[in-house]
Amino acid sequence: MCSDCISERSGSVAAAEILRTRRKRGRTARGRSSKMSRLRTRLEPLGLQDLRWRCDPATLGFETTDEVRPLDGFVGQERGVSAIELALRISEPDYNVVVAGAAGTGRTSVTLDLLRKAAVARPASSDWCYLHSFREPDRPIAVELPAGKGPELAADLHELIEQCRADLPSLIDPDDGKHALPDIAMLAVGQRLAALRTKYAPIPGVVRHIDAIQENLSQRVKSSRAAEARSGAGALGPPIWTRFEANVFVTQDPAAGAPVVCEPNPTFPNLVGRIDYRPSPVGMDADFRSMRAGAIQRANGGYLVMNARDLLANRSAYGALKRALREGAVTVESPPDENAALPVAALRPEPIPLRIRVELIGDPGLYTLLRNRDEGVARLFTVKAEFTPSVDRTAPAIQAYASFIARSVRTHGLLRFSADAVARVIEEGAGLAEDRDRLTAQLGLVKDLLVESDATARARAQQTVRAVDVAEALDARGRRSDLIEEELQRLIDQGVVAIETDSKVVGQVNGLAVRELGDYAFARPTRITARTGPGFEGVLDIERQTHLSGPSHTKGVLTLEGYLLGKYGQRQPLALTARLTFEQTYGGVDGDSASSPELYAVLSSLGEVPIDQGIAVTGSVDQRGDVQAIGGVNEKVEGHFVVCKARGLTGHQGVIIPKANVRNLMLDPEVIDAVAAGKFHVWAVTSIDEGIELLTGVPAGQAQNDGTYPPESVHGRVQGRLAAYAENLERYGRPPQSSPNGRSRIAKTRRPAR
Repeated sequence: MCSDCISERSGSVAAAEILRTRRKRGRTARGRSSKMSRLRTRLEPLGLQDLRWRCDPATLGFETTDEVRPLDGFVGQERGVSAIELALRISEPDYNVVVAGAAGTGRTSVTLDLLRKAAVARPASSDWCYLHSFREPDRPIAVELPAGKGPELAADLHELIEQCRADLPSLIDPDDGKHALPDIAMLAVGQRLAALRTKYAPIPGVVRHIDAIQENLSQRVKSSRAAEARSGAGALGPPIWTRFEANVFVTQDPAAGAPVVCEPNPTFPNLVGRIDYRPSPVGMDADFRSMRAGAIQRANGGYLVMNARDLLANRSAYGALKRALREGAVTVESPPDENAALPVAALRPEPIPLRIRVELIGDPGLYTLLRNRDEGVARLFTVKAEFTPSVDRTAPAIQAYASFIARSVRTHGLLRFSADAVARVIEEGAGLAEDRDRLTAQLGLVKDLLVESDATARARAQQTVRAVDVAEALDARGRRSDLIEEELQRLIDQGVVAIETDSKVVGQVNGLAVRELGDYAFARPTRITARTGPGFEGVLDIERQTHLSGPSHTKGVLTLEGYLLGKYGQRQPLALTARLTFEQTYGGVDGDSASSPELYAVLSSLGEVPIDQGIAVTGSVDQRGDVQAIGGVNEKVEGHFVVCKARGLTGHQGVIIPKANVRNLMLDPEVIDAVAAGKFHVWAVTSIDEGIELLTGVPAGQAQNDGTYPPESVHGRVQGRLAAYAENLERYGRPPQSSPNGRSRIAKTRRPAR
C-alpha cells in the first residue's frame, strides 16, 4: 500500500476518532447539563417569603397609635426583673445585684422603676449629722436622727448660739470685761439647753453634745481667759460658737420612702464623700463642718445604682465600695495631697453604719469577668440579673411593641403613627434582632427611630407618621454614616479594587467581609484566591504569615486541612502545598465566615474548575464539610447586591449563604424587588458539595465503593490531581523528616532518570 493511501487512511481514522471524541464530549456535556439541571432544581434560590418577614398592618387592630393603650411596664425582660425582685425581697446584706445587658434594653430604666416602687413601700432612711468632738477635735462624732430631723437640729443649735451671743456678752465683747460673769444655769441660755436636752432625749448623741456645750461654756466662764472669751476665738482654733453647730451630713424626706440614688460619675469623692480643706494661718485646715456626703451615704438605707464600667474605671472608688460593703460601714475619706506646700490637718470622722443595696449595671459579660478576676465579687454581689437583647416575635410581643410606640408618642410629644408605620417599625425591630422570629429588646434604638421618623413627617408637613416616613428616616440614617462605604464602592467602580462579577476564574471566589464602623456596618465582596502545587506544607494562609490573621480566621484555615485530609488523604498521603490570601486587603482579617469560600478556591484550583464570579459566598465550614452559620448575613447579601447593581444585574448573580442563616434574613426591600424580578438570587446550602456545584456547574461527586470519585466530578478531579502530586513527589523527593533532636531534616532530592 502506498504512503499516500496510508496517509489518507490515517487521516480518515483520525477524523473518525475526533468525531467520536466530539460526540462523546457532547454526550458528556449533555449529561452534565442534565445533572446540573437536576442540581438547580434541588437547590432552587430562596423564595421571597424566606428573604424578609413582613408585618401586616391589618393584623395590628388599629388605625393609629391614638387608639393604642400606652405600655405600662417592660418588653420581654422577665428573667432580669425576677432576679432584681428576688434581691429586693431578701434582707441579708450581701445580696447586691449585677444587672447585665446590652445598652438600650431598659436595664437602667427598668431597674430604677423597680427600685422606686420598692422604696415607696419602705420607711424613710435616717438623717445623719456630724458634731464637733470636744475631747478629740480631729474625730467628729456621727449622730443618727429620724428622717427630716437633721435640719431641725441644726436650726435649734443655731438658735442656741444666738441665745449665747445675747446672754453671754462677756464671752464675745472685748470691751465688756467690767461686767460680772453670770451663772450660765441662771441665764436664758441655760433654760434653752435644758429644753434641747428634753427635746432630743431619745437621741443620746445629741444629748451628749448638749452636755458638752454646757460644760465648755462653764469652763470658759470660769477660766477667766478674757481675751479668748471676749474675742470668741482661740489662738489656733475656730470661733467657739462654730463648735456648737451641726453639720447636716445627710437628710431625707420623711414622706419619700427609702432613697434611690443613681450616681452617674462614681469617682472616689463622689462615692464615699470628701473633706473640703480651707486655708488658715498655719496651713490647710478642716473640721467637722468640712465633710460632704457621697452617694453611698445618701443612699444609705436604700438603693445605689451605678454603671459598672464607670465604677471600674476608678479603682480607688471600686475598692472603697467593696470595703464599705464588706465592713458594713462607710467613712468619709479625703486623703490630703502629699505634695501640698502647706501642712494639712487630718480628720478621722466616725464611720456610719451601712445598710444599702447596690445595683451595678453593665455589659453581658461583665459579671463573669468580675467573678473571674475578683474573688470578693461572688460574695458581695450574689444576684445576677440578665437582660436579653431580643425577645420572641409572638403576638403579645408585637402588641407590646405597639404599646411602646404609643407610650413614646405621648412621652416625647411625637406625631401619631399610622398602623403601616408601626408595622414598618416592628419589621425594623426584627432586622435589628437579625432574626425574623425575634424582635430586638433594645428599645432605646427603636425610640431613636421613632424620633427621626417624626422629624421626617414634620418636614413633609404631615399630621401622621406613615411607613414612607419610617423608610426615609432609615435611609437618612444610613446616609449619615456611609461615607466610607461610598468611597470603597467608588474604588470598586473605578477598578482600583478589583472585583469580578461576570466571569469564571479558576482558584478565585468572591468572599464577603463585614466592616464595623461603630453604629454602622456594611459589607463588600473580597477576592479570595488560592494557588496549589505539590508539596507537604499543607494549606498556608498568607494573612497568618504576615500577622494579619486573627485567631478565628486562623482556626478556619486550619479546619480546611482537616477537611482535605478526611476527603482525600485516606488512600494516599496528602501531598499538597496551597497558598490562600485575601487580595487587596491590608488590615487585619478575623472570623471564620470565609472558611467555606477559601475551601471553594482551593478545590477550584486543584480540580481546575472555574468558579462563577457573579456568585459571592459566605459561611463557616467544619472538618466534615458541613456549612455553618455566620454573622452579618444581611449586610453581606446587600453588599454584593450593591456591587452587582452598579455593574448591571444579569439575572445570574447572587449570594450563597448557610442554610442555618435563612432565619436571620431581613433584606432591604430593594433586594427583595430584584429577587422578585429574577435579577438576583440567594441560595442556602448545608454542605460544601452543594456550594461547589452551584459555583462551578460541575457535580461534586459521590464516593464509590473503592473510595474513589467519578473522574469528571469536582472531587474526582481533585483526587486525580492530588494523586499526580504524590506520584511526582515520590519521583523527585521525600517529605521532611524529624531528626532525633526534633529539628527538621530535609531529604535529598533525587534527580529524575534520563
